Parts: sequence; structure tokens; C-alpha cells
Amino acid sequence: MKKLFIIAGLIFAGISTNAQLYMGARFDIIAEQINNDAGDKKTSKASIGMYADLGYHITAKMDIGAEYGGTLGFTKNHTSDTKDNTANWLFSPYLRYSVFQKGNFELLGKGSFILEGSKTYYLVGIQVVPVIAYHLNDHIALQTNLNFFNFGVSFNKIKDGDARTYFNLGGNSSNVVNLGNLTIGFIYKF
Repeated sequence: MKKLFIIAGLIFAGISTNAQLYMGARFDIIAEQINNDAGDKKTSKASIGMYADLGYHITAKMDIGAEYGGTLGFTKNHTSDTKDNTANWLFSPYLRYSVFQKGNFELLGKGSFILEGSKTYYLVGIQVVPVIAYHLNDHIALQTNLNFFNFGVSFNKIKDGDARTYFNLGGNSSNVVNLGNLTIGFIYKF
């Protein structure tokens, strides 16, 4: 057992000195209120999400990793005075490739395999999105997925409901900067 810990320590030390392993996180808080035509509250929604990211640089331009975590959602219908709470999970292995780097800014292409679900549904799919990163120093970078372009195929099965397959290829020029959906995460390179 002692030898196993020594070997694991040496492997971790070797990975750390090459600065190829990285970890990251993101935290989302989203709130939305929907009013009826008279301006009265109809529905209030809020969600809190926490996601971790673990990856490894294969080359200077390519890395593999996985994002995992979950979201707690809260909905209140003010008309019927009912509440609904949800909990979703996500596991998403990915491959990223650095397309362009200038100074501290970097543009990457990210291809993900998505497994997502809750008590009421599950989703399996693939998605390709652009990612922008800003390197604060050799170890810390801020990054965000750019929501104005995406490509994906997904299969969604709702409990006691229909199964649907979605194909999306989209560009949304009105969503280049949408502060309501902007999520900035960070990674730390060892």
C-alpha cells in the first residue's frame, strides 16, 4: 500500500512539473421573472449550478477533459400558487483545440459529448462551440463558451413522454454578448 502512494505521488509530481493537468470550476446563478400583459407576476424562476472541470493537455494546442456537476432549479407559478423544484446532473467529456492565440487571449474549438439528466428526463448528445480564454498568468485562465454559434445533435427522453432527436446548427447575432446567460469560469494549470 505504501508503494502505491509513493508511485501515485511520483506520477502527480511528474504531471505537475509539465503543467499539463488543469482543474477548473464555474458557478451559475440565473433568475427570471415572467409577467402577464397587465404587469402582474406570472412565474418566477431561479437556478443555481456548480460545475467542475478536469483536463489534460495532450499537446500545446489540444487538450481533453470532462465537465461534471449539477443545477438546482426553483419555479413558482404565482397564478396557481404552486412551486416546483428540480435537480439536474451533467457529465460532459470534451476535446478542445486552440485555433488562435494573440497575447493573453485564446480562441478554442470545443467538441463535447453530453450526458445530462434528472428524475424526469435524460439527454445524450454532441455539441461543438467556440470558447474564448484570457490567461491571467501561466497558471490561471478565465474562459467562457461563446453562445452565438453552436452545432449539436441530441436525443432527449422525457419520463412518461416522448423521445425527441434534435439537430441544431445555429448562429445568433443577437446573442454575441448576453449578460443574462454569460458564464465565466476559470481553470488552474498545475
